[in-house]
Amino acid sequence: MDGDNLMSDQTQSTDRLASLLKSALAQRPATGEPAITKAPGVIDVMGGIGEDSGSLVITSTAGVSFTVALWATAEPNLAVRFCSEGGEATPRDFVLPLDGLLSTAPEAIISDTQNASAEWAAPVLLAIRHAIAHGGFARPAGGFAALVLTDFPPDADLGRHAALSTAVIDAFCRLLAAPHERLEKAALAADAVLALTGIPAQRIALTALAGPADGSLLQIQFHPQPKLDPLPLPPCIAVAAARTFLTRPTTPERLIETRACTAMSQLLIAELQRADGVATPAHRLAAIDPTEYVERFRDRLPSKMTGRAFLEKFGELRGVNGCVVPADTYKVRSRAEHHIYENRRVHDFASLITRAKRTNSSEALAAAGGLMYASHWSYSQRCGIGGVETDRLVSAIRKQGAAVGLFGAKVTGGGHGGEVVVLKRADDTARSALATAVREAQAASNRTIHTFRGALPGAEFFNPAPTAALVGA
Repeated sequence: MDGDNLMSDQTQSTDRLASLLKSALAQRPATGEPAITKAPGVIDVMGGIGEDSGSLVITSTAGVSFTVALWATAEPNLAVRFCSEGGEATPRDFVLPLDGLLSTAPEAIISDTQNASAEWAAPVLLAIRHAIAHGGFARPAGGFAALVLTDFPPDADLGRHAALSTAVIDAFCRLLAAPHERLEKAALAADAVLALTGIPAQRIALTALAGPADGSLLQIQFHPQPKLDPLPLPPCIAVAAARTFLTRPTTPERLIETRACTAMSQLLIAELQRADGVATPAHRLAAIDPTEYVERFRDRLPSKMTGRAFLEKFGELRGVNGCVVPADTYKVRSRAEHHIYENRRVHDFASLITRAKRTNSSEALAAAGGLMYASHWSYSQRCGIGGVETDRLVSAIRKQGAAVGLFGAKVTGGGHGGEVVVLKRADDTARSALATAVREAQAASNRTIHTFRGALPGAEFFNPAPTAALVGA
């Protein structure tokens, strides 16, 4: 799949959906009209894991998606059917009593699906459980059936857990005619799969929900006040995603450790601010200006700290998935620097994209790409996200250069560190250059690399045909 930021032609077949839905409804009759929605995959463009450090983050939708049909049934079960878009695979089913789902912890649900070789069902189960337990939805008298149709390749991330959870939450709201605010739906979807993702993915859920219909990027910020604004790309400019495989993948535990380091460093800097007489210390790392950090805090912040020393001084971290391990050593300074500098890079990136759109400036695009390369270095060297394979791919793209329409590339927070985002021209020269870079990286790593095109509109913009029209009832 190519990477031009045009509305994707990888649309899921209406005929395939109609056939699958008709069969599923015959097996598990609906007690009312099914709700149907479609949520796209998501590309972290800039900022990524900085969402809960108060950083601005920039995202895009990808041209793959989950279509979810959800309906109420008389049976007191939750039945999930999962189908690939190609039609070659046999649909997979997973059924369990709804009472059992609601009384089971998320970690146990994940374990149960893994033991049943049904990991694909976990985001659906977790989303339904979370919606009923925490979303203010009334418990039904019967149960639910869900049909999932996707063209996500099995090896792609692209925010898949949060994207599928978003589709389920959106379908749930449509089914029960229960209007929820956009941010509330995104929070429900992200929180539902936190046990799968390890770190917050509200930016992913929000993009899958509200990705602009015109293919613009999204600027998202959660602190101190929620912000959601489109960032239109200049004409004939695109983002693409590339997926490679890492010999040493970035584990969820690494992402959790990175988040813990971030929270630890914020508390350490707040202590330094109080010592300097600051009445209201910064509650988020992104609120700290890079110049202020260098001049006032960098040399006073330890490069490393043991978990034991931190716990003796501050106690347990609150609101972080995972605990501080006394025997472990945490690189608090490098993690702090990533978030402080990345927030500045993201704001500068947005300004450069806006300037490039206004002036048609290739220099502004090249400068934006330079920020992506700097971000890639920081992800790798300061946070340990990515690996040799993504470094090779980014280097191969950089070698092709802005002259052929490849302006910048960086690793993202997804795909266990194996996904890269590319800022490029949407023309044949850039497509050919990206293909050349991919071939070079594949040859060096002996690993297959897939590229993905974008973008699709978010679930909010999906208007399905009536069920009767789909299934011929």
